[in-house]
Amino acid sequence: MFSRLDKLVDSVSSKSECTSSVFDKKGCSIEEVMTEFHSIEEVVFDSELYCFATEFFMVRSRREMWAAIGDLDRKIQWLKLMFDRRASYRP
Repeated sequence: MFSRLDKLVDSVSSKSECTSSVFDKKGCSIEEVMTEFHSIEEVVFDSELYCFATEFFMVRSRREMWAAIGDLDRKIQWLKLMFDRRASYRP
């Protein structure tokens, strides 16, 4: 019984971070977030920040935070902060 319960919990957890657009709030799909990200002049394709963003935005809660921040300048500052934090934890 516990095994089945664990599987159910894992399934629900997986769906909460699922990349399916069915679960996305308006403005939070991968396509919408990346379109806005591409509109930023300082974003350079194939840069470390760009590659980081493509992985970072695979998680729904991160796309939702991006949308919630509102201001584009603040969004890019936040993303850079997340990028710097990630880099500082590397061994």
